[in-house]
Amino acid sequence: MNALSGDTPMFVEVDDKYGVYTLRELFELHKQGRAIKVPALLDEYGNIGWVEVEDVVSFGKQRLKRITLATTRLYVEISEGTIIPAYSCELFRGKEEKRIKLKIKYVNNLKVARDPEYNDTFLLAKQIPLRLPEGNQEEWEIGFALGYFIAEGSLVYRKRKNTKQSLAKLNGFAKQKGMSLDEYLEYMTDIGLVRLSIGQLDFERGYAGIVKKHFKFATPYKRKNENAYDLVSSDLSLIHLIKDHINGSDSHTKHLKNEAYNHSWMFLKGILDGFLAGDGSYYKKGDLFRVGITTNYNLYNDLIFLSKGLGYDVHLWKAKYESGGFANGKFYYHLYLSIFKNYHRHTALGLVKEHIKSIEDISENATFNLILKPLYPENDARSAFNHLFIVAYGILVSDAVKTFTKLH
Repeated sequence: MNALSGDTPMFVEVDDKYGVYTLRELFELHKQGRAIKVPALLDEYGNIGWVEVEDVVSFGKQRLKRITLATTRLYVEISEGTIIPAYSCELFRGKEEKRIKLKIKYVNNLKVARDPEYNDTFLLAKQIPLRLPEGNQEEWEIGFALGYFIAEGSLVYRKRKNTKQSLAKLNGFAKQKGMSLDEYLEYMTDIGLVRLSIGQLDFERGYAGIVKKHFKFATPYKRKNENAYDLVSSDLSLIHLIKDHINGSDSHTKHLKNEAYNHSWMFLKGILDGFLAGDGSYYKKGDLFRVGITTNYNLYNDLIFLSKGLGYDVHLWKAKYESGGFANGKFYYHLYLSIFKNYHRHTALGLVKEHIKSIEDISENATFNLILKPLYPENDARSAFNHLFIVAYGILVSDAVKTFTKLH
C-alpha cells in the first residue's frame, strides 16, 4: 500500500490554476468534484507533464517513515510499503542515454548504511513544468516588488472609523469611479500604508528604484541613529497587488496566495529575485544564495516551489535556535535553505539522483495517495509510467496500489 502523509506539500493544478496544496487538502477538493492534475513522469525519455487525478484515497492513520535525502535534505513521509522508482546505474554514468531505465524498490527494502554513498537513491525532477507565458521585463519588476515586500515589508492598517462627514466625502469619490459606497470602501481596503524597511545599500544596488518604478512612495525617512530607512506608500495599486497575491502581514505569516503562481515565468522569477534581494545573501564561492527565515513554513514551501518551478537547485539546512534580534534577547527559531540558480550536480534527462541520508520512524498521521488517470493501456510496455508522479519538492514516487512490472 502506497500511503503518504496528509501534510505532504504538492505543486498541483486545480481547475486549471496552479497552487501549493497538501494531500489532505487535495482529498477534500476531490470530494468537491474539483479537477486536479499533478506533474508526472510520462515516458522513458524523461518527459514530465500534467496528468489528471482519477481519485484521492484515504488510508486512515498510519505510522510513517521520514526519508531524508543526503545532499539537499529534502524529505518525504511515507509508509514502508510504498514503491519508489530508483535509477539504473547507467543513467548517471556520463553516457549519452536515450531512455530512462528504472528499478522499483519498496521503502522497507531500501538500503541505508553509515556512509550515504552506499545507500539507495531517489530521483528528483530537475524542474516542475509550468505551462505559463514567458512574460516580460515589466512583469518581472512587478513580481520583484512583491518578493521584496515579503522580505522587507509590513502593512499599517487603518484605525479610525469613518464619520458621517467622511462617508459622505467617500461616497462622492465612489460616484466618480462609478462605484457604490460599499464597493469603494472595499476598494480602499483596511490597509492604510505599505512600509518597506531598507538600508543604504538597497538604494545603491537599485532595489528601491525597481520598487518605486511602478508605485508611488513618499520621500524616504531615515531612522535616527540607524543606517536604515522607511519607504512608505499609500498607492492603492500596490496595496491591491499585495492583497491579491500575499497572505499575512509580518515575518511569521507572510506567504504567497496561489494566485501568484498563475501569471508568467518572469513574474515568478521576479518574486524570487525580489525576495533574495531583501533577505538573501549571495556567496560567490559556492554560487548560491543563502536564506534564513523565522518559523514560517508556508513561506518556506513557497521558496522551495518557486525554486523548483524556475529550475533552480534548492537545498534545505537544519533549522536551529539563535539568540539575539529581539529586545528581550531570547532564543528564536530560524529555518535555512540555499538556492543555486545553476545546477552543479549531475543530471540526466531532467532528473537528479540523490542518495538517502536517513530513514526514521515518525509518529502516526493521516495518510492519502493519488490515483492517476492511466496514460497507457495495461498491456502496453509503458504502462508502468501510469504510476509515477512528483510529490514533496520534486521527489518521484508511485501511486501503485499493487506491484507493477519493473521498467526496463
